[in-house]
Amino acid sequence: MRDTERPMSRSEYRRKETEILFEIELLLHRWSISDFIYDEEGQVFRDREGRMVLGRHHADRDRLFGELQE
Repeated sequence: MRDTERPMSRSEYRRKETEILFEIELLLHRWSISDFIYDEEGQVFRDREGRMVLGRHHADRDRLFGELQE
């Protein structure tokens, strides 16, 4: 980081992180190795129960990383 750049706020970091997670999950979906179901109309990923897990601007981190966070 250069001296003139300000540190990223927590909310900005989470927003960028969510965008990156969405792009990664889209690649996994295209390669047919995603654990989630892609809802093309809503452009979100859902779990097997139909609950939204990940969208371009929202990530349910409890569902997305549930096993990793325990």
